[in-house]
Amino acid sequence: MRALIIDDHPIARRGLRTVLHETFPIEECFEADSAGAALELARAHLPDLVLVDMRRPDTMPTPELCRQLRSTLPEGSIVIVTAFDRIGDIRDCLQAGINGCLLKDTSELDMTAALRSILAGEYIIDPRIAQRLLGELIGARGGSALRLTEREREVLDLIAEGRSNRAIGEQLHLSEATVKGYVSSLLDKLNATSRLEALVRASDAGLI
Repeated sequence: MRALIIDDHPIARRGLRTVLHETFPIEECFEADSAGAALELARAHLPDLVLVDMRRPDTMPTPELCRQLRSTLPEGSIVIVTAFDRIGDIRDCLQAGINGCLLKDTSELDMTAALRSILAGEYIIDPRIAQRLLGELIGARGGSALRLTEREREVLDLIAEGRSNRAIGEQLHLSEATVKGYVSSLLDKLNATSRLEALVRASDAGLI
């Protein structure tokens, strides 16, 4: 099996490469830190599995990269591995034809199980992402788009206290990456582009 990892962080690539080599019979594992390099490798080697980080410093949006990868690899498995990005981008990637979306703070055991299922033909989305997608759908159908989970409310309260992501993680015993995910979820639900705007909108909605 051939794999391609697209991530601009060498440490992240190394971690994913280790997971792949320990789980699958990898013949070749290619790495790219940009969309352009990734597409060149995909066209040259036709990998069976592609792991894509949502954010990179290059100019090509990830949904467009996924569309081009799907065109190049019609039978390949394309999986977003993210620290929990904006739900709109994830939705666009799903529409572009990816096979799954996993969070970077997923345990190695759960990630390998998910990747095995994806390679077997299933579509796998982390439950936290699925919940946000469902919330967006409910909102589009006229339901409340401001329904916050208990954890999101806890994070929102700590943001209101001026806590940093690291401080919130220490308070709630969460990784900083997980806290970033909850903050991103709050920004999406509150249609805000910053913490301050989120607090204003949450106050207007009576959430704080």
